[in-house]
Amino acid sequence: MNVTQLAIRRGVTTLMITLIAVGFGLFSLARLNLDLYPKLDFPLIAVITQYTGVGPYDMETVVTRPIEEALAGVKNVTKVSSTSAQGLSLVMLEFDWGTDIDQAKIDIRDNLDFINAYLPPDITKPMIFAFDPSTQPILYLSVESDLHGQAELRRISEQDIEPRIERIPGVAAAFTYGGMRREIRVMADPERMKASKVSIDQVVAALQRNNLQVPSGWIDNPRQEFTIQTEGEFQSLEEIENTEVSAMRGSPIRVRDVATVVDGFAEQRQKVWNNGKLAVLLMVQKQSDANTVNVCRAVTGSLREIESELPRGVRLTIFMDQADFINRSMSNLGNTALQAIALTFLVLLFFLRNLRSSLIVAVSIPVSMVVTFAVMDEAGLTLNIVSMAGLALAVGMLVDNSIVVLESIYRNREEGKGIAEAAESGAKEVAMAITASTLTTLVVFVPVLFVPGIAGELFNDMVVTICFSLTISLLVALTLIPSMASRFLGLRERAHRSKLIAGTMSRAAAWLDALQHWYAGALAWALRHKKIVIGGAFAVFVLSIVLLVTMGGDFLPQSDAGFVSMSVDRSPGTSLPSMEQTSREIDRIIRAASRRSDTWRRGRTRKSRSSCCSE
Repeated sequence: MNVTQLAIRRGVTTLMITLIAVGFGLFSLARLNLDLYPKLDFPLIAVITQYTGVGPYDMETVVTRPIEEALAGVKNVTKVSSTSAQGLSLVMLEFDWGTDIDQAKIDIRDNLDFINAYLPPDITKPMIFAFDPSTQPILYLSVESDLHGQAELRRISEQDIEPRIERIPGVAAAFTYGGMRREIRVMADPERMKASKVSIDQVVAALQRNNLQVPSGWIDNPRQEFTIQTEGEFQSLEEIENTEVSAMRGSPIRVRDVATVVDGFAEQRQKVWNNGKLAVLLMVQKQSDANTVNVCRAVTGSLREIESELPRGVRLTIFMDQADFINRSMSNLGNTALQAIALTFLVLLFFLRNLRSSLIVAVSIPVSMVVTFAVMDEAGLTLNIVSMAGLALAVGMLVDNSIVVLESIYRNREEGKGIAEAAESGAKEVAMAITASTLTTLVVFVPVLFVPGIAGELFNDMVVTICFSLTISLLVALTLIPSMASRFLGLRERAHRSKLIAGTMSRAAAWLDALQHWYAGALAWALRHKKIVIGGAFAVFVLSIVLLVTMGGDFLPQSDAGFVSMSVDRSPGTSLPSMEQTSREIDRIIRAASRRSDTWRRGRTRKSRSSCCSE
């Protein structure tokens, strides 16, 4: 007894198994993460080393080259590149696609340990950074106030807002950009230092030596134990000023004798505006395995509560929310899939002219798609524009097998067989054919899984969804379709139909007969004029090749995210005030253009928002 016979004779069991599979698919659909693109593990690792005060040439000689030579032998490295700048060394390592990045980081760390003794002792410990697109900010918030200055806004953002946002599940980190940061400056006076015979190194060493939190052990008695903690860090400007640097003729020389201590702000290297007003930008990162949409929704949902706990006058404004674009993209793809299902059903109804037959065949689409969600969940995939595009692309192919099986059942039924026998023999006759047809389609897509590079990584989700949905559609065509046909196609049709339905069916039949007659004539003409047909096909093929060569290409199709980003570069050495003036001029131009466009688009409800940064 084959699977088709079993499905027909055990119809209730077949239906229950189908419902269980659909239930698992719906459960998995609720668990699937939403994201814009599939998760890509780029095989790039950066090694960043800082050596304050050293020029680019010396940086390359004493830091960059030794690190390059030590890391060139790491397994699976394909390219090593470096950049040496003032006080900074950046070494980039490119690996083969598919390399275990975590193991590569361990190998890099081991190789660096071997050359630590040959590197300058004053450099910072090399930082190993693996490039991960999932760590990109998913939410930009603007922190604004008409009552607080830039320094206070940054303090509120760092101390009051960041901790609250980072406690939200799924948030990896939140960091502040812009504003002014408090800084205690020790302004050394060369004349006073020379008179006191004190060097700048002595001042630095004294400040470092007296600003330490040193563990001091513990004391205990027969019943208790107490930890001793020393308060060694500076608590006020006076403590810094009274720090002893050295002594001259028995008299101590303090910091205030050779320098001036100023409680001020760090030199401002960046500014942020939002809608023409100075603000502070707060960026939110999600955890690598978190759902982007859920994290953005949780953060935006808690903003009102966070804002109520902030000082009066502080406002939080959402500047960019990646979840909006993801939701729009998923909604568009979902609507496309639903439209494809509806159009497929209408086409089936038009050609089959039987509502039951069309419904039976159309069932294979949602069943195949929903069960595929369970496979996606087990495979660790996400709902993104690539995987959803795969499902939308497969919609038309999901009904092919079912149509062939149903047509075979119809033919056997017309030969006088009983409905159960017709369903069994009809499915059996075409089982090998539709299996071979499905396998030939899978053979086209499966090799993409083995394509190296970013193309294989990017389209892996699409291939998996298409292959599994087609496989499931084959199983549906061999089991569920014959089972439903044996039970529903044998029912007596309604004797009376409305004039509208009867007229529509007769017109469709007449049109199909005319189409069949036209096709027969066109086929006969093509067989009589073989050279013209073959020559025309070859000419179209050559024209297609020419168009393919001249049309160019892109890595990804253009998309409208509803967010425009502009980057303005000026000559090196441009001051911050000058860059600020340029940014304000660009902002003024954009605002003027936006006002002009709004005058003739009065029905537009979405307000424009502009923001600019200068560095």
